[in-house]
Amino acid sequence: MGFRFFRRIPLLPGLRLNLSKEGPSLSVGHRGAWFTVGRRGGRATVGGFGTGFYYTTKVPPAKPPHAGHQGAFLLVVVLLILFVAALGH
Repeated sequence: MGFRFFRRIPLLPGLRLNLSKEGPSLSVGHRGAWFTVGRRGGRATVGGFGTGFYYTTKVPPAKPPHAGHQGAFLLVVVLLILFVAALGH
Protein backbone atom coordinates (compact mmCIF):
# COMPACT_ATOMS: atom_id res chain seq x y z
CA MET A 1 0.00 0.00 0.00
CA GLY A 2 1.44 3.35 -1.07
CA PHE A 3 1.17 6.80 0.37
CA ARG A 4 -1.42 9.39 -0.62
CA PHE A 5 -1.08 13.14 -0.88
CA PHE A 6 -3.81 15.68 -1.62
CA ARG A 7 -3.99 19.39 -0.89
CA ARG A 8 -6.75 21.78 -1.98
CA ILE A 9 -5.81 25.47 -2.10
CA PRO A 10 -8.62 28.02 -2.54
CA LEU A 11 -7.53 30.79 -4.92
CA LEU A 12 -10.73 32.80 -5.33
CA PRO A 13 -14.38 32.06 -4.57
CA GLY A 14 -15.28 29.26 -6.96
CA LEU A 15 -11.68 28.50 -7.99
CA ARG A 16 -9.24 26.16 -6.30
CA LEU A 17 -5.92 24.53 -7.08
CA ASN A 18 -5.62 20.84 -6.22
CA LEU A 19 -2.22 19.27 -5.63
CA SER A 20 -1.62 15.53 -5.42
CA LYS A 21 1.11 13.07 -6.19
CA GLU A 22 -0.55 12.51 -9.59
CA GLY A 23 -0.08 16.19 -10.45
CA PRO A 24 -1.87 19.55 -10.24
CA SER A 25 -5.46 20.21 -11.28
CA LEU A 26 -7.76 23.21 -11.28
CA SER A 27 -11.39 23.15 -10.08
CA VAL A 28 -14.06 25.70 -10.96
CA GLY A 29 -17.54 25.73 -9.45
CA HIS A 30 -19.53 26.08 -6.29
CA ARG A 31 -20.87 23.83 -3.55
CA GLY A 32 -22.69 20.98 -5.27
CA ALA A 33 -21.24 21.41 -8.77
CA TRP A 34 -17.56 21.40 -9.79
CA PHE A 35 -15.59 20.98 -12.99
CA THR A 36 -11.98 19.87 -12.57
CA VAL A 37 -9.31 19.93 -15.27
CA GLY A 38 -6.11 17.98 -14.80
CA ARG A 39 -3.43 16.14 -16.70
CA ARG A 40 -5.72 13.13 -17.18
CA GLY A 41 -8.61 15.19 -18.58
CA GLY A 42 -11.67 16.79 -17.05
CA ARG A 43 -14.21 15.67 -14.50
CA ALA A 44 -17.66 17.11 -13.86
CA THR A 45 -19.20 16.43 -10.43
CA VAL A 46 -22.72 17.28 -9.25
CA GLY A 47 -24.07 16.41 -5.81
CA GLY A 48 -26.98 16.97 -3.46
CA PHE A 49 -26.32 19.31 -0.54
CA GLY A 50 -25.62 17.31 2.60
CA THR A 51 -26.86 14.02 1.15
CA GLY A 52 -23.55 12.34 0.40
CA PHE A 53 -24.85 11.43 -3.07
CA TYR A 54 -23.04 12.75 -6.10
CA TYR A 55 -22.54 11.97 -9.78
CA THR A 56 -19.19 12.23 -11.55
CA THR A 57 -18.41 11.89 -15.24
CA LYS A 58 -15.02 11.98 -16.93
CA VAL A 59 -14.03 14.03 -19.96
CA PRO A 60 -10.98 12.42 -21.60
CA PRO A 61 -7.97 14.61 -22.37
CA ALA A 62 -7.34 15.81 -25.90
CA LYS A 63 -4.51 13.89 -27.51
CA PRO A 64 -1.57 16.20 -28.31
CA PRO A 65 0.00 15.84 -31.77
CA HIS A 66 3.35 14.98 -30.17
CA ALA A 67 4.17 13.19 -26.92
CA GLY A 68 5.85 15.04 -24.07
CA HIS A 69 3.58 18.09 -23.73
CA GLN A 70 3.06 17.84 -19.96
CA GLY A 71 4.88 21.15 -19.55
CA ALA A 72 2.33 22.85 -21.80
CA PHE A 73 -0.50 21.73 -19.50
CA LEU A 74 1.23 23.22 -16.46
CA LEU A 75 1.80 26.47 -18.35
CA VAL A 76 -1.91 26.68 -19.25
CA VAL A 77 -2.89 26.09 -15.61
CA VAL A 78 -0.53 28.82 -14.38
CA LEU A 79 -1.77 31.29 -17.01
CA LEU A 80 -5.40 30.54 -16.14
CA ILE A 81 -4.69 31.13 -12.44
CA LEU A 82 -2.98 34.45 -13.20
CA PHE A 83 -5.85 35.53 -15.46
CA VAL A 84 -8.50 34.76 -12.86
CA ALA A 85 -6.45 36.43 -10.13
CA ALA A 86 -6.16 39.57 -12.30
CA LEU A 87 -9.95 39.64 -12.71
CA GLY A 88 -10.34 39.64 -8.92
CA HIS A 89 -8.24 42.79 -8.47
